Amino acid sequence: MYHLSCVRDLNSHVSATNVGFERVHGGFGYGSRSQEGEDVLNFALAYDLLIANTVFKKRESHLVTFRSGQHSSQIDFILARREDRRDCLDCKVIPGECVVPQHKLVVADFRLRVRVHRDKCAKIVRTKWWKLRGEAAQAFKERMLDEGPWEEGEDADDMWLKMATCIRKVASEAFGVSRGGKQEGKDTWWWNDEVQRAIKEKKECFKRLHLDKSAANIESYKLVKRVAKGYKEL
Repeated sequence: MYHLSCVRDLNSHVSATNVGFERVHGGFGYGSRSQEGEDVLNFALAYDLLIANTVFKKRESHLVTFRSGQHSSQIDFILARREDRRDCLDCKVIPGECVVPQHKLVVADFRLRVRVHRDKCAKIVRTKWWKLRGEAAQAFKERMLDEGPWEEGEDADDMWLKMATCIRKVASEAFGVSRGGKQEGKDTWWWNDEVQRAIKEKKECFKRLHLDKSAANIESYKLVKRVAKGYKEL
């Protein structure tokens, strides 16, 4: 997931209130509205954007982006998509930092949601935990009692890491690990209508045989299985 935002000096005043522009103005701006500021608000409406500077209630020093002598204003803005409103955690001015003379630094915090895409071709080995029963479970317990890092007095996180590492090591040695292979799908692109009918009939006969293992169902399944196998070997 990504966030689209516009950050720049727009030299406009959007005002402290959001009357008429509640959709894009959060109601916590600064100063009075100018014509240029209204143009910015209309732009935000047209492109479904949100002026992040106006969303959070801040003290004046965290709203003013430009200061010259006795004059102060809010003319630097961060515009983000309205759909990202929930991911915008904060937006404010850093009073003591200047990007260029008289312009204050405006920062915003966004929560980024990263999606991890797993490589379908990658092999992932797994410990065969299903073997943890009977004598194997007892042997695993004895090894853990002998080899486990049971010393006290260390940091809790370090103890947890050592214990987890030991458990994985002993389990992989005692139960083994899978090869991490992936079963390849059947190559069925060449099946014509006749082959598909034979395969479908075989599946239906197998279902009937599973419910009723009568002699007639057994013979019927053997017959359609032989026919389907003949098609596959062509």
